[in-house]
Order: sequence, then C-alpha cells, then structure tokens
Amino acid sequence: MAEILSQQQIDELLGNLQSGNMDFKEIEEQTNSQKVKLYDFMSPKKFSREQLKLLDNVFDGFAKTLSLHLSGMLRAACQMEILQVEEEDYREFNNALSDSVLVGVIGMHNEENRIEDKQILLELSRPVSFSIMDRMLGGSGSGYDLDRDYTEIELSLLEYLFRQMTPLLKNAWSNYMEITHTFDGIETNSRVIQSIPPDEAVALVVIEITIENIKGNMNVCLPSTSLEEIFRVFNSKYVKLPKKDDPETEAKRKTSIINSLKPSPLVVSAVLGKTEISLHDLLQLQTGDIIPLDATVEQNSVTLNVQGSPWFTGIMGTKKKKYAVQVKDRFQ
Repeated sequence: MAEILSQQQIDELLGNLQSGNMDFKEIEEQTNSQKVKLYDFMSPKKFSREQLKLLDNVFDGFAKTLSLHLSGMLRAACQMEILQVEEEDYREFNNALSDSVLVGVIGMHNEENRIEDKQILLELSRPVSFSIMDRMLGGSGSGYDLDRDYTEIELSLLEYLFRQMTPLLKNAWSNYMEITHTFDGIETNSRVIQSIPPDEAVALVVIEITIENIKGNMNVCLPSTSLEEIFRVFNSKYVKLPKKDDPETEAKRKTSIINSLKPSPLVVSAVLGKTEISLHDLLQLQTGDIIPLDATVEQNSVTLNVQGSPWFTGIMGTKKKKYAVQVKDRFQ
C-alpha cells in the first residue's frame, strides 16, 4: 500500500515547489532506488503467493455471481470488485472492527476429504447492510446512515441474505473442489468471536460493493486452519509431480550412484556387549576383576556395527593369528 502524506507534508511539498528549493534529481534517485520490503522472520508467512492467487480467483467469481444476484433481488445496479487479498494475523483484523459489526459465520464441509468444522467469516459494512435491507423492504435504499444496533427483524433479513450466499460460494469453489457451505450464525459483537485464536494467520479478501451511490466493503476472513486441508487436496490434484524416468534409465542411475559410493571408507566395529558402571566402581577395578554385561548373548556371538549402526551378527574367532569375526546374519 502506498504511503499516505499528511497535510503538513503536502504543504511543505507545495512550498518547496513554489520557492524552487526542490531537488528533482534527488527525488528521481529515490524513486528509481530499489524498494526494500520488510519481512518478519519471527512470524513467517502461512500462505504462498500461489495460494493467495487461488483465493483471488475463487472470490472474484463469487463477487461476480453475487453482484448479479443482488442486482436482481434489489432491482438496482450492483457492482463488486476485489480490492486486495492479503495475509495478516486475526488479532489485527479483529482490532480493526468496531464493537458493533455484522459478521456472518459460514461453515465449510467435504466428507470425502475430511473437511469438517471449518469456518470463515463474512463481515459486511453497516451502510451496505442497511441499504440492502431498505431495498428488500421496498424502500429506495437511502435509509443507510443509521447509528444503532440491529433489531431482531433486521437480523432475520440479513440471515436470509447470508443463506443466499452459501450456494454462490459453493459454485465459486466448484472449479477446484466440491465444498458445501452452511450458514452457522450471525455475530453483531466482534469481541465475542472466539472461534479463531488471536495469533492465527488469516487470509483477508476485501470486496468493494457499490449499489448505485452507496459504497462499502465486504471482508472475507479465512483462517489458515480452515484452508490447510483445502490447499493440500488442491496441490495433490493440480500440482504436477516430477516425471519419473523409464525403469532402465532409473536402474542405470542407481548403479552409477552405488559405484561412486563403493570406494567410501566405513568404520566396522564388533561389539560383544555393553554395560554401565559408576565412577566409584571404575576407580576400584583391578587386574582379574570380572565385568558382567547387560545383554545375554550366545557363546562367541557379537554385533557388527557399521558407522555406529548395527548391520550384522557374527561369531568371534581367529584367522592368521589375529582376532576375526565371521558374519552370521544380517539385521532386517
């Protein structure tokens, strides 16, 4: 988002232009300089650019169908446009809401992919909601500048409106996967919405609604926990996996790797058994003392470790007047 200048900065800028003290070369260098974007490594991003692009495509289709639906229902020209799709913490989204809001809680379900009890939030601005209700009741839509809470009758009308949105959301997702949407309730106080943890990352889709001369926003809040399973299913269906070579080429590749690893030196050790003793007992050891081993092993049976990992069992013996171990079995 571009930086917004304060009135004092604007006045200073105009004053420097009139006095001729403005250094245009310096301004050009600052404009052409590389932009640095801050990134918080303590709070890494949950959503990739491709995932946010997917949400932009889904809700762009939802906005188009909803605008047509409202135009017919309200008998007035209605336009909708996606302003932005971004990631932020739910705490930031909730703090930006006033105490009296209109939030529809929508559930997402898909039994096949085990998507249950996933919810998203639809927050509708007050002027747009009052204007829609005025037109639904036969008015001109001008009764939108109201500063009061919603009545029970008005909440019933808005509940009907949110229920009309659920099949449109299903159609918007149908190009990617089948998701059934249900209306779970309405909240008019942002402080009582406790279904999402404050520090959870959410994808925020801002849709601008224009009904004749009335403008307002609809904010769609999608928690990361509600989208994890959806993105996993989407990636498994639509993301192409690397193409495997034919079996003959794969066998040659494996043989080449093994041949390159064969000269590598490995440490092989024979372990008869292990035990633990205290430092006091260690200091008291003398010639001829017997140390019992923890493991019960067969006679002359040892374990062969390769680079510290057990690979074989063997039998102790001698060969050419040196201790040796004969490989007996291989660990599975």
